[in-house]
Amino acid sequence: MGDVQGEAVHGERIVDGDASAPTNLTLYISGSETTRALADDEFLNITDVFILIEDGGDFTLSAGAAAAGKYIAHGDAAANGGVDKHYNRPFVCPKGDTPEFIGAAANRSTCLIEGFITK
Repeated sequence: MGDVQGEAVHGERIVDGDASAPTNLTLYISGSETTRALADDEFLNITDVFILIEDGGDFTLSAGAAAAGKYIAHGDAAANGGVDKHYNRPFVCPKGDTPEFIGAAANRSTCLIEGFITK
């Protein structure tokens, strides 16, 4: 990830089944299995996104409730398709918001992010 200006974290949501309900990613301190919640005064800066939809279908990763200006990744993936994206400048989520992931119904979905937390 290079030089990080805050606390390095990764986030994930891995679903073996219906992923169609919006659910926040779980954040972890990078290199550990220790979960990390965002405080109300912290920003999540996303540098990398990986999404895999095993059987294909729509997916959305958004900063809070999906709305204009909050989409991190959105699309319709073919089987075993999705997104593998690196941001040269981080996508900065609104203060205190952990991204929500929506995957295809009755489908295996994987959503991973890497980034860092700042105040």
